[in-house]
Amino acid sequence: MTKCRCVFAAVMLAAGCAAGSTLWDVNLADFPRLAGETDDSPRFVRAISAAPNGVLCVPKGEYDIGSMILITNRCSLSMHPAAHLVARAKMKYVLFWDGAADYHALSVYNPDGSVYDNANLFIKGGDIDGNGLASCLAIANSHHFTLADITLHNGLRSGLCVTRETGGHLYELIANNVYCKCTISGLAGNIGIDCQVADSHFTDCIVVDYTTGIRSGGGANRFTRCHVWGGTVPPKGLGFKEWSDAYARRKQLESTGKWTKEDESAHLALGVPEMLLGSTAFQCIGGSNVFDGCYADTAEIGYDVRSGATIVNSGFFNNPRMNLRKSTAIVHHGGHLRVMLCDFRGAAKCEKLYEGSGKNVEWISSEASGGAGMAADAARLSNK
Repeated sequence: MTKCRCVFAAVMLAAGCAAGSTLWDVNLADFPRLAGETDDSPRFVRAISAAPNGVLCVPKGEYDIGSMILITNRCSLSMHPAAHLVARAKMKYVLFWDGAADYHALSVYNPDGSVYDNANLFIKGGDIDGNGLASCLAIANSHHFTLADITLHNGLRSGLCVTRETGGHLYELIANNVYCKCTISGLAGNIGIDCQVADSHFTDCIVVDYTTGIRSGGGANRFTRCHVWGGTVPPKGLGFKEWSDAYARRKQLESTGKWTKEDESAHLALGVPEMLLGSTAFQCIGGSNVFDGCYADTAEIGYDVRSGATIVNSGFFNNPRMNLRKSTAIVHHGGHLRVMLCDFRGAAKCEKLYEGSGKNVEWISSEASGGAGMAADAARLSNK
């Protein structure tokens, strides 16, 4: 390797940019806190302002966010996986990316009349923590925007909100490996991924312990290999370690055949984990959404379908160790519902397969077992 290349590699390593990143225009490390600044929000603002239509590298580190970071100059972010942005005060979002472009029209135009078509802007990497004080991340007004390899912790109202709240339009969000998780109590009622727009793709996204895992308010969205589960946030009145130890004890005793009815009663008396009360794994409000290879893993409602959907190669399960004794795989309010090549399992012997009128349902080569007569319900749906 030449001396020049060695120096370049060393600089990139020192910058701490996200894995796979090779190009950036501005490094946050070059924008330290100024005298009198008590958090890192102002230095983010200065760095973003210096990179219009560019890429800001955010190195590994702990960043205290005291006020919402707003991006309106189409600056993309390349963040180290251990770049940890933590809300330290109440705010709406920790980070709000707004493309400031109205894609209602067929094209967006520059002032001189030429077509502006800046696709493939992105946010990659990082860990944004709402800390129970703020929602984590909002994205608005873009097209063909990529969100990847990011963690969204402890969002007050949401982990990710793909929003219309500033007007304009957004479509073709490509979201991959988005991991949403709550690790503190007091956040019941929030949403992991709240997609209010249409024509977007979510692949390999995981949501843990948000009350509603994924909500699709828009139409024609595609969700592939998305997993929603919960139960790590303890029942109210229990500490995290206390609940985790109780779960581990049950799992160990069950594996050795020593779990008794008395143990079962004592475990149930601990209560239901906070985020599972009133929980929904996938809520489908818009029409023509597709859930392919998705897994609703322990929630009061697996798939809440309001305007029709296609559920294919997907699954449902209710973990009996989480104490949830009220669970329905599919609640169908209306629209055409196709269920193909799916597997729904009730392990706590209380689960229902389907709640709805039974109209406009195609049940194709799908199985159900356990629960409260789930297999019989599947037979009725397939033969209706």
